[in-house]
Amino acid sequence: MTATSTASSSQWADAIDRALHRFVDTIGMDIAFGGPVTAGGRQLVIARTLGARTTALRDLVVRGGTGLGGKALVLRRPVAVNDYVDARSISHQYDQPVSLEGIHSILAVPLVSGGRVNGILYAALRQRVGIGERTMRRAVMVARETQQLLSDSPQIEATAPRQRRPDHGQGQSALCADLSSVIERVADPAIRAELEDIRARLAAPPRANAVSSVLSAREYEVLRHAALGLGNADIAHRMGLAPGTVKAYLRSVMRKLDCHNRLAAVNVARALGYDL
Repeated sequence: MTATSTASSSQWADAIDRALHRFVDTIGMDIAFGGPVTAGGRQLVIARTLGARTTALRDLVVRGGTGLGGKALVLRRPVAVNDYVDARSISHQYDQPVSLEGIHSILAVPLVSGGRVNGILYAALRQRVGIGERTMRRAVMVARETQQLLSDSPQIEATAPRQRRPDHGQGQSALCADLSSVIERVADPAIRAELEDIRARLAAPPRANAVSSVLSAREYEVLRHAALGLGNADIAHRMGLAPGTVKAYLRSVMRKLDCHNRLAAVNVARALGYDL
């Protein structure tokens, strides 16, 4: 390991640890954890924890579109659940480590720079309570300040996926520029955070359109039936296809969405905004 990589790794760890301490000490969460996005933006690794009672979350690999952090990674925006294990809005590949740690209400906030997600910060409570808008806004502010600290870090550049942001047209660019001008004149940090979130969503590419351009109409229809819990034979009967054809469509869907099973494919498509 070179001196440069050692320094950048230390810079990354210090910035993340500072954010985790703010989640616990300032915002009042019971536990905080986080990690970098790796594998070309397809997964994240939980590398730092604060307030953990077990080692269940340490070095946990979370694939994009799965669980809460994977959903935040794909959507590139904060997400939260009030009771992780019973939440219907996420997949449940990571219920065991979450249960072992004894946490329920969890939020996940992406570290976003230049249109790409560099890492995910989590904060959680050991009770089943709602995570309010004020807590979410404060968490978003912590994440943005953390990303600012990391903006010059070679470590982040090495692990983060490089994504080209599409041209949304002169009208959208002008709106973002006007909004930036307004944000600079706003003193209230909470209002600034909300306006910055609106600006980020205006500048973000349309994720659902990106998926619909990948999946064919037949693939989407098969996946929609699979999301209802139907087996291949039932899907084939409803669509007037052979079971082998349904299986082939599902294999194609999983390959395109980089998933290993139909449940993961359904969750990735939902996280990308597909109506399933």
